[in-house]
Amino acid sequence: MPVLTQIHAHLLTRFLPISTLSFALSKIAAFCALSPLGDIHYARRVFSRIPNPNIFSWNSMIRGCSQIQNPSREPVYLFKRLVNRGYPCPNTFTIAFVLKACSNISAFEEGQQVHTRLLRSGFGSSQFVQTALVNFYAKCEMIGLAKMVFDEIPERNLVAWSTMISGYAKVGLVNEALDLFREMQKMGVEPDKVTLVSVISACAILGSLDIGRWVHAYMEKQMIDTDLELSTALVNMYAKCGCIERANKVFHEMPVKDTKAWSTMIVGFAINGLSDDALEAFARMEKAKVRPNHVTFVGVLSACAHGGLVSEGWRFWSRMLEYGIQPFMEHYSCMVDLLCRASFVDEACNLDFCMRSTCLVSMDRKYLERLINKFDWRTCNFEIGIK
Repeated sequence: MPVLTQIHAHLLTRFLPISTLSFALSKIAAFCALSPLGDIHYARRVFSRIPNPNIFSWNSMIRGCSQIQNPSREPVYLFKRLVNRGYPCPNTFTIAFVLKACSNISAFEEGQQVHTRLLRSGFGSSQFVQTALVNFYAKCEMIGLAKMVFDEIPERNLVAWSTMISGYAKVGLVNEALDLFREMQKMGVEPDKVTLVSVISACAILGSLDIGRWVHAYMEKQMIDTDLELSTALVNMYAKCGCIERANKVFHEMPVKDTKAWSTMIVGFAINGLSDDALEAFARMEKAKVRPNHVTFVGVLSACAHGGLVSEGWRFWSRMLEYGIQPFMEHYSCMVDLLCRASFVDEACNLDFCMRSTCLVSMDRKYLERLINKFDWRTCNFEIGIK
């Protein structure tokens, strides 16, 4: 950036033709907006000073503003400014970039307006735009609309197939996701890592171990490099399908393990009733200096509940608070389960009262049943839990 600012300053001290200056500034703005080494704030300043920004400049800013860490409606506002100016005319890249921006913030109404506009402008037949539409509707969980657009694509590329499969998996339509994956194979389209993660996740939800094993074997046969996300998906699938030994093997073969990977393994041990293994994994996670998150502690507290480890459960509860993690419904539910299993009903009711006083969340059915079934009606302490 220091060199770029010097170039920018040099340009401003020269009496260049407007067209030349606009071209040079558009390149600077594009670099600042899109490069990992750039600066979106500087890009905005440069863009605002371009005499006549062309469509390349507008596209760069719309795309750049949609890639920031905390997405906002700025790309949508930029697109509206462009349309209101009337010049230059948006192209297929503009439409695709603004649709992606809408999908990032689930701006359904704005995305539908863009869809209507592209149909009027004749860009509806562009495969690039159609794929962006599928992604937009899938991200907004309007899976029926996503499928309608998907079915209208004459020649579907890998991105379109992957987006549709991921959309199905996201909303829990796992059978549809797997059926579409089989159809994709029949069409001779080779899946990529994104597709495989979605398929493996669908297998985990459905408990389809056979298909999950086939996908894993396919990856090994095709010598597909298993990155962090793909390996974590495999660990999750094997653990949820009850094949914890295979999950542990995949986990140990991972060269790098992040918080999500450790949490997945810990939860996997917990749901398979291996409390000691879950707590040992948590100890190794801390030793590796990987910071746990709220999912990690759901696994740890669940392991304590399955093992009847009351003192350890309170210790890990305190550890969670030390990390600055605010308890969620799942954490309270695990602790109530632990205390009720050990017949500490008064403590469980007190914890429930604290939960509703601090979190302001409602109890789910299983959680309420856990309190009622464990409560001794001969005592008069139930008021503690329902004040």
